[in-house]
Amino acid sequence: MCTRKSLRMAVFASVTLVWLCSCATPSKLYPPIADDNAVSRLGEVMAVATKQEILSLGVHYQNLLASGISEADLRDGSIVEARVYCCGGNIEQSSAPWVYVPSGVEVAVGDIIEIKMGQSPGKQSMGHVNTVVRVRQRGMSSGECRWVPENPALWMRVLYCDWMKEEGWVERGGLYNTWLKR
Repeated sequence: MCTRKSLRMAVFASVTLVWLCSCATPSKLYPPIADDNAVSRLGEVMAVATKQEILSLGVHYQNLLASGISEADLRDGSIVEARVYCCGGNIEQSSAPWVYVPSGVEVAVGDIIEIKMGQSPGKQSMGHVNTVVRVRQRGMSSGECRWVPENPALWMRVLYCDWMKEEGWVERGGLYNTWLKR
């Protein structure tokens, strides 16, 4: 039987655990590695947040404000989650950055977006969050972009578009394999 005191202790323990995890885990609003600071990457929009969801992000909401984004700039659709690796396994979700969508840019689930990766805050800087530069393609089925290798049985594929090499995008191999533009 659960007593009021044990219930309070359980709530305190779970709130403490959530707080510790949110402080120990880097925000998905910043690149996972310093090599990605300020580079351009591509992603496919997987989810679009409502303003209420954004306001409830806790420490991540504070990161948005600390980077210079005002609460007035936060609206339905001003934060999206982007798939940068496809298709299956936990890599798809765990590597998905959260991206700020500036006013005037409209995105929808399935859009291919160009992301200017941010920079984590430091002693000298308030940091910059990942930001949508522009929508490059409306939906995966509309042509120039695809997941490679094209074998759908593979769970680790990267986004590639036909115009990337012409625009100076380069492929980085290794653990964080991706196409990027400095």
